[in-house]
Amino acid sequence: MALPDLLARAAMLSAPVDLSELAPLRALLFRQLRASGWTPSGALRGRPLSPADSDEALLIALVHGDAAAFDALFDRHAARLNGCARRWLQPADAADAVQEAFLVLFKKADAVLGHAPVNVAGFLFSTLRNKALRILAVRSREAPAGAPDENEPSLDEGAIAALLRREREEQLALLLDRVCNPLEQEVIGMDLDDHNGPEIARAFGISPNYVRQLRHRALRKLREALSEEDPS
Repeated sequence: MALPDLLARAAMLSAPVDLSELAPLRALLFRQLRASGWTPSGALRGRPLSPADSDEALLIALVHGDAAAFDALFDRHAARLNGCARRWLQPADAADAVQEAFLVLFKKADAVLGHAPVNVAGFLFSTLRNKALRILAVRSREAPAGAPDENEPSLDEGAIAALLRREREEQLALLLDRVCNPLEQEVIGMDLDDHNGPEIARAFGISPNYVRQLRHRALRKLREALSEEDPS
């Protein structure tokens, strides 16, 4: 499994439940679906969510206009998507990312349903992470470049990168998910794949100087996390 897929899976497994602002988000998403051409039938909350209702069955019902299926999928996944998004983004951006995850799921439902086994949660979290990555890149272009902290302890970036290369990909993904946001994760992933600063900068539309800042910040977080795991 590629590192981005492992990172999306790690985010899904670690996502906290966050119920903040879900009611207005539900209403907005419902309106967005209708604006996209979806014609719902039945009432929201028309039937209680049952564990027997698989994501696959609910997605099929949603595509065919079942309003209760929309509500059931939202109830099942939105709180953890919201918790994940709010780890990385400001509240307004987090709401935008969660909304897009559901809208893309609806638009690409045929592709999701055509891939066995059907993995609605995995698709939602992967889409959420990609949206968060784009938002973080845009926000980085809007923010002034920070000056380095002269009092910060020196960091042997090469040694830390060498340690990370020895990690199994699954463990690396869990570590990156725990301490880095998606943009930092991607910078480290591309760096470990031997992409240089200008290549990484072009990939995300950010400056090479900001790539250096992101790399340094992420490696510092990773060094601290590795030190906690192995104090020796």
